[in-house]
Amino acid sequence: MVWETPYFSYAVRDLPKGCQLCVRGEKLVLFTTGACPRDCFYCPLSPWRRGDVVYANERQVKGQDDVIEESLIQEARGAGVTGGDPLARLDRTVEYIRLLKENFGDDFHIHLYTTGALATKKNLERLYDAGLDEIRFHPDLFNPNSKLFKVEMENIKNAFDFDWDVGGEIPSIPGQFERMKWYAEFLDRHGAKFLNVNELEFSETTLKTMLDMGYQPVSDESAAIKGSLELGLKLLEWGEENTSLSYHLCTAKLKDAVQLKNRLRRMARNVAKPYMEITEDGTLRFGIAEYDDLDELYEFLVNEAEVPVEWLYINRERGRIEMPEEVAVELAEAVEGDVRFFIVEEYPTFDRLEVERTPLP
Repeated sequence: MVWETPYFSYAVRDLPKGCQLCVRGEKLVLFTTGACPRDCFYCPLSPWRRGDVVYANERQVKGQDDVIEESLIQEARGAGVTGGDPLARLDRTVEYIRLLKENFGDDFHIHLYTTGALATKKNLERLYDAGLDEIRFHPDLFNPNSKLFKVEMENIKNAFDFDWDVGGEIPSIPGQFERMKWYAEFLDRHGAKFLNVNELEFSETTLKTMLDMGYQPVSDESAAIKGSLELGLKLLEWGEENTSLSYHLCTAKLKDAVQLKNRLRRMARNVAKPYMEITEDGTLRFGIAEYDDLDELYEFLVNEAEVPVEWLYINRERGRIEMPEEVAVELAEAVEGDVRFFIVEEYPTFDRLEVERTPLP
């Protein structure tokens, strides 16, 4: 039976362990490189992630301490290792898997996404020895005549020699039902546990290409591709009857409305300062004041406006003084001159992305 999860996704049988933790916001997203042997037309990577860079969630990693700190802030119970193709920088990927296992224990669940192009027996053995719990293969399924695809499919067979969970991860591309069925049968025949299917989406880097190819969004408010969700459901219905695999159809809504929100909430409670409110969406809401001379403004607020110092924080990097929302509202009504007051909402992530700014009169 295809069942709808509490996370706006659909499944047949049990969710993979990696997905169970991910939807609850408990998985660190560890991006070990943007390098990849393939160039898929639907790859959503931003230009600055297509190089040889490392990120832990939104934090660019400069050293091992960054990965540990980000895991602690998130209260992560596992990690999803992604890219690019993490096997394109195998030494680095193995190093980080070992680091996480050594610091957080064997129960810290780690899964990894790979094309399969570099998944030789020797390389997979290194991942397994480092402690990898689950591996997900995303071969070049929609170019079956390419030499790379044949290499990938042969390499995937190597994974079944190790005692870990093996599965597939593919996008639901309208018009490719037969190829998706073929891959499900391949995985089932070799003893895989699951096949994850992702609702296809536009990104800033793929929008023009995908429009030129004839794909259309489901609406003006969504990045999801028309027909992708329906095709994914069709595959799940077919797979339930014809294979023993577990299936998970991961929707665009799950990523935005559930997974990200849950991760932000976990992070917010560890990074929020006393003057910040944590919203239902996991963002941080507070007041700010902007002025050309922050020190002069600070002295005025403390000595003239008599604002307690524990309610004020000078953020020099962003050129502002932060404070509780209600204090900013009161000051905006009382203070004259060139001081500008706002209510802002930010993600509790390392980059502190601002998602809303409301000027106060």
